Amino acid sequence: MRIYRYTISLLLLVWLAIPVMSQEIILYPDSARGKFKPTGLTVGVDLISGAKTFIRDDLDWLNFYAGIDIYKYTFNVEYGQEYRKFESGSSVYEADGSYFRIGPDINFLFRDPDRSALFMGLRYAFNSFSDELSYELDDPFWGQSQQTLQNPKLKANWFELVAGMRVKLFQAVWMGYTGRFKFAVTTFEDQPLIPQHVPGYGRADLRSTWEFNYWLIFRLPLSKPPSTVVIPSSLPRTE
Repeated sequence: MRIYRYTISLLLLVWLAIPVMSQEIILYPDSARGKFKPTGLTVGVDLISGAKTFIRDDLDWLNFYAGIDIYKYTFNVEYGQEYRKFESGSSVYEADGSYFRIGPDINFLFRDPDRSALFMGLRYAFNSFSDELSYELDDPFWGQSQQTLQNPKLKANWFELVAGMRVKLFQAVWMGYTGRFKFAVTTFEDQPLIPQHVPGYGRADLRSTWEFNYWLIFRLPLSKPPSTVVIPSSLPRTE
């Protein structure tokens, strides 16, 4: 009777183990170890602003960015320069300045072996710029005269919600785009000349606006990201 019970128990144990043995064993990396180690440095240049600068005489505009990949996050620093000129009749308005954007992204494709990215993020942006308005004043007594109003030193800041993606082309070269919703820009009601254009932001009279960037990106790997390990359920036998 004891042998019979032992045989039944052994057969039941084997029967329960068969589904487990037929599946692959997946080992996940430690929940903390190695995840927050920098895995790559990315640098990029915006092709849209560069193309507009090349074809337009009233615009000089360049955008660059650098980012550090850490697990599923990227911490970004962006830098840009912009000069814009507007002419209307005898009036000329010019704005010239530089700006920074800083903030994180979260990558929803962080396990992709090619390090492609589908991301969303937040930016805090700030700039320093100057602007000038030149116009002709026609006075019946003094005649025509050239007048100038200017703000030699201005600062502005705003926030941005960003989303975009990047895909690998070959080796260390990626292409990608970023769409950004910009809002909460500084107002300038106390200035003698209220700016028409804020470099890096856009029209100063808009409380929110959009921008689109198309990037050429280079990536330098710093370390390998933690990855899962798949072990086959059965290993080939060696003779």
